[in-house]
Amino acid sequence: MNKEFSEITGDDTSQTFSTVASPNISAPLDANAHIDLATAIETRAAFPSLPYDTLVRIADDMNRQGFGVATDCIHPDDLSALRTFIEQKVAAAGGEYIAFTGRDSVSGTFLDALGLSPEFMQACQTIYRKGTGTAPPTAPFYQVLRCLSGKTGEKHAFFFHYDSYVITALVPIIMPTEGKRGDLIMLPNTRRIRSSYFRNLVDKILLDNTLTQVALKHLVRSGYLRPTRVRMLPGNVYFFWGYRSVHANEPCDHDKTRATALFHYANPHAGSRLRGMARGTPAA
Repeated sequence: MNKEFSEITGDDTSQTFSTVASPNISAPLDANAHIDLATAIETRAAFPSLPYDTLVRIADDMNRQGFGVATDCIHPDDLSALRTFIEQKVAAAGGEYIAFTGRDSVSGTFLDALGLSPEFMQACQTIYRKGTGTAPPTAPFYQVLRCLSGKTGEKHAFFFHYDSYVITALVPIIMPTEGKRGDLIMLPNTRRIRSSYFRNLVDKILLDNTLTQVALKHLVRSGYLRPTRVRMLPGNVYFFWGYRSVHANEPCDHDKTRATALFHYANPHAGSRLRGMARGTPAA
């Protein structure tokens, strides 16, 4: 077992975070209507403009304990509309796992607006600058919406991995409150940002294999390895160093849905030739 992993035995995390004022409230949306961006956010920003001190505190929390939280940043009306969208899609999939990749796949929803929000991008860029000490890149978010439900949802639990992007901003939309909740678990900041894509690829190969995956799952379930556990609340946004932290989600009950949107920012190997060859695409 990698020495970095064996040394991390932290207890479940329970912290207090600064509160961010909610955006201005507009008239509630019709829960049965198709989501209309113009109606949903015409009188408010998709994401509040967070004070610099709050963003610095979030970055410090990410370094200290693995994650930081911006509280009450997503308006209840936007969450309600997204829940309706997700419930309809999960029902159409027979109550099983479904995922949406890229902003186009959620076009017309609040997640589309959030991905284009200058306030949200500024928050991630400020956190990036504080955490890395370097200028943030000009690059869009890579977006994913994951909806865990049914028996197939459990297959996506306990998959330990590193993200390809420096910052991961996680937006919980539907979270079970009883039974198996599908909590985020992580071994925070177990590596640095690699200087080459090759070194990053080696890390991923060592982690993403059957032996390592089975061992980590056993160590976590047995209690020998005690990762940081993040119990997420809809309305908050959770930031962590996805590139540097080994993370996964626990399973949720088959009759419940766990839906989270992920906004990945800043791929340090975006221009790598080796990455382009490995993916069969030219370097970006």
